[in-house]
Amino acid sequence: MTYPRELWENTQFHGEEYPFYCFRNRAAPVRAGQQVLWMHWHVHFELIVMLKGEAVFHIESRPYDTKPGDILLVPSGGLHVGYAATDEPIEFFALVFNGSMLESSAHDRLHARLLAPYATGQARFPVHIAKRGEAGGPIRECVERAIEEFEGRQRGYELTIKSYLILLFAYLARQHPSPLAADDSAAAPVRGTERFKPLLRYVEEHYDERISVEDAARQVNLNPYHFCKLFKKMTGRTFVDYVNRHRMNEAERLLRDTDLSITEIAERVGCGNSNYFTKLFKRHMGTTPSQARGR
Repeated sequence: MTYPRELWENTQFHGEEYPFYCFRNRAAPVRAGQQVLWMHWHVHFELIVMLKGEAVFHIESRPYDTKPGDILLVPSGGLHVGYAATDEPIEFFALVFNGSMLESSAHDRLHARLLAPYATGQARFPVHIAKRGEAGGPIRECVERAIEEFEGRQRGYELTIKSYLILLFAYLARQHPSPLAADDSAAAPVRGTERFKPLLRYVEEHYDERISVEDAARQVNLNPYHFCKLFKKMTGRTFVDYVNRHRMNEAERLLRDTDLSITEIAERVGCGNSNYFTKLFKRHMGTTPSQARGR
């Protein structure tokens, strides 16, 4: 399974002059509820283009059901995570680009008035910018052409992708001329989500250690009750479930990529008891560690 873990505030771009990259993510086999996109955030925009399967992406605390043909625009700085909605294989593009790709090289009043507020994060578009079943159209065409350019990588493709992204934002600005004109899916994120970013980084780096709900709540200056409510609203998961899924995803990687024993892997991911680890792995992954290694 492919997880774009490199997107955590450290996206590997094509270059400083053209900061963008397109990741093709695949997950198979997969179980309903399985994490298919690590929870993360970065200062860049991200276009999620669903190709196969069904998933639920939580973006700034709001769930978005997606099927092939759906296109989501993750705002700059937005926390986002994805889960499989069915047992079917999943495939989607994630085109990540910095707002500087939308800058004008010269003083352009029209650009400053129409695009700059969105490029700098002062205004936001709706997240669900193109829905399945809709006819083609300029927004979908811009996204698909940008991805085609990235995959083909012909001479000057960087400049062409930049042009398509500017065109995409121009069409979106035409449809949503102000934040008030956008639907409620573009509303401000749930208050307090910024405080969770250091905690998510902590889980990423210390998943092999004991992390209690009380300790996590203390890190974000909330009491455990309100912490649990806000965390589930933001991610669609309880904190314990989120940590355990992170551990099992890492265990799956170790089973696939290393020769460590199951007991050693259990210890590596913070599950000292191998019997408990096996039960937890089967609950989250739908198979035992031994079966996963044999695939």
